[in-house]
Amino acid sequence: MKRLTAIVLAAMLMLGSISTAYADGIDIKVKGQWDFAFGWVTNGKFKDSAHHNTSDRDDDPLFARQRIRTQINFISSEYLQGVLMFEIGTLDWGRKGAALDADGINVETKRAYLDWVIPNTDISLRMGIQGLKLPSTPMGSPLFDADVAGIVASSPICDWISISGFWIRPFDAYSNDGSGRHYDDETDIFGLLLPMEGDGWSVTPWGMYGFVGASSGIYDYLFNDYNPTNTVTANNSHTNAWWAGAHFELTMFDPFVFNLEGIYGSLRRADLTGLGGFVSASAPEIGTEGWFIGATLDYKLDWGVPGLFGWYSSGDDDDAAETGKLGRLPVLGNDGGSFYPTSFGFAGSFNSGVGADTIVSGSGSGTWGVGIQLADVSFIENLSHTLRVAYYAGTNDADLVKKTGTSFLKYSTDNLYLTTNDNVIEVNFDHTYQIYENFTTVLELGWLRLNVDHDTWGGRDRYDETDNAWKAQILFQYKF
Repeated sequence: MKRLTAIVLAAMLMLGSISTAYADGIDIKVKGQWDFAFGWVTNGKFKDSAHHNTSDRDDDPLFARQRIRTQINFISSEYLQGVLMFEIGTLDWGRKGAALDADGINVETKRAYLDWVIPNTDISLRMGIQGLKLPSTPMGSPLFDADVAGIVASSPICDWISISGFWIRPFDAYSNDGSGRHYDDETDIFGLLLPMEGDGWSVTPWGMYGFVGASSGIYDYLFNDYNPTNTVTANNSHTNAWWAGAHFELTMFDPFVFNLEGIYGSLRRADLTGLGGFVSASAPEIGTEGWFIGATLDYKLDWGVPGLFGWYSSGDDDDAAETGKLGRLPVLGNDGGSFYPTSFGFAGSFNSGVGADTIVSGSGSGTWGVGIQLADVSFIENLSHTLRVAYYAGTNDADLVKKTGTSFLKYSTDNLYLTTNDNVIEVNFDHTYQIYENFTTVLELGWLRLNVDHDTWGGRDRYDETDNAWKAQILFQYKF
């Protein structure tokens, strides 16, 4: 089946070798984003090999990777189209799929959806596997930005108000696995957005409610490396989750642009006896509830954009082990990293997921930070530069780690669990050159200093090298 998919993709690419093709009234158009990354990273996991333990080492410092995304639009009219997007990668050169002879089967379905308008109405519907992102500041969404299966409906209400609603199913761990365990194994999320826009301002309040099967896989996604065989949850039960937030943008004082975002969310407790460690037999239920606020301020000049940014995300209290209630915003999905205030510690690399980034976090959960940047500075045509300096720290109570050593309860979307006694200093110096209209190269240079409190972590200290991490990488992107 995978080989057949690859053949179909090749045939579609041949059809798309010209910009437009017609067959039976269908207009076929091809889009794509092909990314390549070559770089060097040292101390990216803040560990050394002094203990001669393979699990206690950084990855290879030198890397070469690629990721190919190709989208095919089958357009019947302005009211109806089908969309397929395939992905090859991310592939590390020399490894499976990109090793000698390069004959691995590695074509993946990225998106597959139908986009149509209900006849004689202004209501548009999109159904299938699609990209969905919640409104956010330029730092990205800490909560949700991913490909997901579902239905999204949108319609204008008047000149300045529209409405969007959706139903998505991000988790269904036991579906079609032959186990017979199909009770409470889905997570269904329903959402409503109300975008409003006026002269020089816009605001989008939104809300989501979820019917959560504890055995659906959502807790695996949060607390373990996500595995659809559901290794974390042990007992079938159902619970719920909800989120509410708003994004506000102010442009009326141009050249100043101000963005503000606030989110509150709760994932009710469920029986996670299978998690072990933090979970005890007397208090097996774990849930999380928390909030996030973020803001950016940019001043757009002809030669560049000076800016300030900052955020605060709530963290775990010291009594979490007794109550089973964590204090972080529950993350729904971020495709490897959807929060990108910086390009090394967070997911802000030019082609995130191919180049090196997110060595601290993909969501910003349990952290706060401030930063200053000078972005898109350009004195030569097609060449621009961004200099960024940021300081961030943890909001998780250090006493929780001192008592229980709960570092393993970091979210799967994050690489580090930072407490109130831990902090990071990061500097990015990134350069972008537009070689051709559709072809861009980026040089990213990054330095990161992680400072952890050894008294807090004690014998549970996972950080053998806590001084510096360095990055130098060159990225290429062909976008058509």
